[in-house]
Amino acid sequence: MTIFSSALIFITGTIIGSFLSVIIYRIKTKQKGIIFSRSMCPHCKKKLKFRYLVPILSWVFLGGKCGYCSKKISTHYIALEIICGTLFLAIFLNYNFLEQVQNIVDFSLSSSSINYQTFEIFLFYIVEFSFLMGIFFYDLLHKEIPDSLSLPAIVIAIAGGLLLNTVSPLNMLIGGIILFGFFALQFLLSRGTWIGGGDLRLGALIGVLLGWQYGIIALVSAYILGALMSIVLIVRGKITRKSTVAFGPYLVTGTLIAFLFGERILSFYLDTMII
Repeated sequence: MTIFSSALIFITGTIIGSFLSVIIYRIKTKQKGIIFSRSMCPHCKKKLKFRYLVPILSWVFLGGKCGYCSKKISTHYIALEIICGTLFLAIFLNYNFLEQVQNIVDFSLSSSSINYQTFEIFLFYIVEFSFLMGIFFYDLLHKEIPDSLSLPAIVIAIAGGLLLNTVSPLNMLIGGIILFGFFALQFLLSRGTWIGGGDLRLGALIGVLLGWQYGIIALVSAYILGALMSIVLIVRGKITRKSTVAFGPYLVTGTLIAFLFGERILSFYLDTMII
């Protein structure tokens, strides 16, 4: 049952990833009807048929090109679908809401029941990380973080944290203040040249979502990843030291690292400090 459920969760994630690609495009182009209007090719503007909208498979079978005009389709579409599918699966494995229940008639058989408390937490995190993946790719593509993604995510993070007790209110408050303040200080000192206003709101989101301890882990992870990737890109001649680099993707990746491995990282750090 877990294998079937995992496959279903992965497929759901790819569908959400495909939907996020549409959201990103329509936010940038300021199109109306973000949710309900039909998808179309960004090049020839033709409405896409269902067979062109199957996550991952359509991109592969079409060879990464539009089925109408044969223009190249950006690889970020399939990347977002695969990453979201994998992310949903990782969250499911961490918050498996299915519990085995013995069959009353035949004790050799078993079926699954839903632990609704765990299911609610699972839904909360997939919603939050869907917003974060939207922020990841929007910033990667356009070097900005739209309030239409970060602000609703902050509201949901606060509501979810309070209702589901994923993070204590005090931890949430301290985390939000620390990360927002950290980026606000950089913004003020550099007069907005080091980071943008979107990074402030993303910092607040991460702090509220993870709390201050895991939030700091996310922050440190983001800076380490950013530094390493920047060195690689400079060596390869892709960027220079004066190039503007989107930091949102690193913050989102750091958030994912803290979410999945924060407890182990924190335990390792505390054990090392004690020794």
